[in-house]
Amino acid sequence: MNPNFKIKDKTLIYDVLDQAEYGILALCIENKPYAVPVNFVRIENDIYFHGALKNKKMKMLEQNYSVSFSVVENYALIDSDFSSTEGLACPATQFFKSVSMDGMAIVQENREVKAKVFESLMQKLQPKGGYKPFSHSDYDKALKATTVVKIEVKNLTCKFKFGQHLSDERFDMIVSALLERGTQIDRETVKIMKAQRGVKDGI
Repeated sequence: MNPNFKIKDKTLIYDVLDQAEYGILALCIENKPYAVPVNFVRIENDIYFHGALKNKKMKMLEQNYSVSFSVVENYALIDSDFSSTEGLACPATQFFKSVSMDGMAIVQENREVKAKVFESLMQKLQPKGGYKPFSHSDYDKALKATTVVKIEVKNLTCKFKFGQHLSDERFDMIVSALLERGTQIDRETVKIMKAQRGVKDGI
């Protein structure tokens, strides 16, 4: 990884994880990989997801509890002519935030733990509320029929790619092109580009 892109600030890392609605869970048994999108929630340093008791991912986890998990937040597509006048396709890229991790999946059996995970997931995905708390007995059957899994994170990397490595000339070209195109994601991208560069935002 380009060291310019590496993010170590846990506040920034957790913000990516807390804003993402889903991540990609990667599993492998007998040299056969399998990746599946899952809703998830971060609680402290760990990741939690849920599923049916005996679906494919749970059956695979019974044979191999080593997993990888990743989240990507896309920002502006950078057209090839935004930073070059040579007419080549190579400068085309996309700016983004990503978090990747490896860890061990641990099935959670305790009802209180499962209730806490679902409560946290609902607070993330439906912050307006409007539902009974998971301590209520109405959830007993559903919680019993659902598997909750914790990913105990062993290794974690975070990457923000926003032109930090570019020369001032190419950086300024991209900023100008994004502002000219002017979509909401373009404007948001420019703000993050400047923040990562340590430039005060005048937008």
